[in-house]
Amino acid sequence: MTPTPADKPPSQALFSTIAARYDRCNHLFSLGIDRYWRKQLAQTLVLKADDAVLDICCGTGDMALSVLIHTPVHCVWGIDCSETMIQLAQEKRIRRAGRGRLRGKTLRLSVQDAAALAFEPGMFAAVTCAFGLRNIPDRARVLAAVFRVLAPGGQVGICEFSLPRFGLLRSVYWAYLSRVMPMAGRVVIGDAEPLRYLARSIDHWHKTVRLEEELAGAGFVDCHCRLLTGGIVTLTVARKPGPLAAQPFL
Repeated sequence: MTPTPADKPPSQALFSTIAARYDRCNHLFSLGIDRYWRKQLAQTLVLKADDAVLDICCGTGDMALSVLIHTPVHCVWGIDCSETMIQLAQEKRIRRAGRGRLRGKTLRLSVQDAAALAFEPGMFAAVTCAFGLRNIPDRARVLAAVFRVLAPGGQVGICEFSLPRFGLLRSVYWAYLSRVMPMAGRVVIGDAEPLRYLARSIDHWHKTVRLEEELAGAGFVDCHCRLLTGGIVTLTVARKPGPLAAQPFL
């Protein structure tokens, strides 16, 4: 489904404008829980040290780094359409290289379109996407590209914002999302519009998108979902048909 004009993602230029304050926004407005969500996605995947993993819409690299920190994997590729985001991810990679659980591990970054991935077919054991798929109008092309670069039995893991199922929690969360966050956005990033877009896009995604059906339509099987933090986030995993040593735990 094509988003309505009000729901179309902000331009790449807008994402680049707020990139320097992107991490601050994520951690501040999620009260730091965004780190937990990424860790849950990373640890849900069944991975070995020599597996190759791709993180699409990687932003400043937090999801890719989470995979390196919380799984045995030694090498992760991260791609994003924003050159500014990739530059910030490179700076973060350099700052953290060789420290703690990143010792001996590699993060490779490049500017790419998620719908036209420049990788060989079957190259990756897993592909992740944290809070980026919602911003892509043509998800069918992206999911087809992800399916192509996954090895048989390879996994796709997606974290995306959703709305809580329970009425009171949903009402409180929606007030925070649609009113409090835009006002705070003026202070934190000097612009309320990216936060207004966030609320609109989450509402649109929750009401119109059926990700499990879209994954099945792209050829994926064994799709499972798990709600995190009362339904504020939905973690979805599926796999490309083929052998898998163990099933992801959800």
